[in-house]
Amino acid sequence: MSKLSHCLKIIMLLQTHQMINSKKIAEILNITPRNVKAYIEYLREAGVPVEGMTGRRGGYFLADAYYLEPPDLDDAEYSALLLAEKLLTQNTGFPLQKELITAMAKIKSVVGDVVSDKLPIPSDEFIFTLGKTDKKDGVNKTLAIICEAVKQRKYLNILYYTASKDERKMRKVAPYAVVYREDSWYLIGYCLLRRKIRTFKLVRMEHVTISDSDFVYPIDFSIRDYMSNIFSIIQGDKYNVEIRFFHPASIWVKEKTWLPTQQIEDLEDGSILFKATVKGLIDIKRWVMSFGKLAVVHRPRELAGIIQNELRELNDIYS
Repeated sequence: MSKLSHCLKIIMLLQTHQMINSKKIAEILNITPRNVKAYIEYLREAGVPVEGMTGRRGGYFLADAYYLEPPDLDDAEYSALLLAEKLLTQNTGFPLQKELITAMAKIKSVVGDVVSDKLPIPSDEFIFTLGKTDKKDGVNKTLAIICEAVKQRKYLNILYYTASKDERKMRKVAPYAVVYREDSWYLIGYCLLRRKIRTFKLVRMEHVTISDSDFVYPIDFSIRDYMSNIFSIIQGDKYNVEIRFFHPASIWVKEKTWLPTQQIEDLEDGSILFKATVKGLIDIKRWVMSFGKLAVVHRPRELAGIIQNELRELNDIYS
């Protein structure tokens, strides 16, 4: 891609983000952060008012008065949008289907006949599913309320059902971020009742309102850092795990990236040793047990003990 193309794409990214750092730009454009800085300087020399802010939550942004009319989409870019629409509207339970369809209709009306309205592969031959989706009605409305509270930095009042305790309680929560994981929506926020950052599943919120009181977003909090090394969604203490997987589970495990810290060692008998750092043991316990006798925990002993206790209880139930 030419220098001019990269610069135009950087301007488009700056126009669609309040602030974006060089690392994120580099990831999207498949270039280095050093290249990004060079292109930013090139844009500044050309008179584009790119401003910068240092610090953990810093990045680049455009002066409010500047706006560049976006160039037309090419076939590849438009096909990518059509494919994304197809993926997320194929009866998958994606909660913002209607909004996505109307947004794509607006894009199509603007694009007109500039590009073809065809997918790169026939639509009838492409099937996508998000798997098991939440059944409760009203998740879209709850999501919209939470997103508005995140944007306004307002507390939320939530009547929340805790399944493990079978209880309902009012919670006042400072909403930090919304996470879509394993086909469910979750809110990550600071709970005044528990005085901790907690995770709330939207389908278990029975009533949600935005409070009049503001909260201050913590400068040292990063949702990416918070979610790193969490196997699924439940947070916990940090552990170094070692799990041996036997064939064919060894093949299944090697086919995916389960955790960013994972390391896989091939053993002579065809088994593998899976090593990683993980926050919390609840989710990884469920994962290990799903493989049955094909998975054996080497470390930590605490995880092995939890599985042993559960197996004893299962044995008592089925005996």
